[in-house]
Amino acid sequence: MITWLDNPLNYSYVRKTLYISLSSRFPVKTIGNKFQQFGKLIGYELVERRDSNTKGVYLYHHQFYWLKEYDRDLSPDGVYKGPRGFGGRMPTEAVNPVRLVERGQDGRGEEGEREVIVYC
Repeated sequence: MITWLDNPLNYSYVRKTLYISLSSRFPVKTIGNKFQQFGKLIGYELVERRDSNTKGVYLYHHQFYWLKEYDRDLSPDGVYKGPRGFGGRMPTEAVNPVRLVERGQDGRGEEGEREVIVYC
């Protein structure tokens, strides 16, 4: 289940990034503070827990949804300027927030989608 910090329907797209950690708790304070420097954190979720090669240690996969300061909705004349709505010029990790909210899907669901992975 996605925890939204801001209404995703206010944006034409959001970026989706996978975050892997040893903790089941998403570091909202740590990552949220970093986002204030270059963008905006919109939401996050715990996707799954996986066993690691070390006995008793698990890897937790989180996804977070965010925007950079020059994305279309935060800077209309920025790099991804264009008409409002999903489509047109946008980053490769962009997903449709309407699909995230309505169907609980990943927002794009197309083959060949690239994910940015952050390891900590």
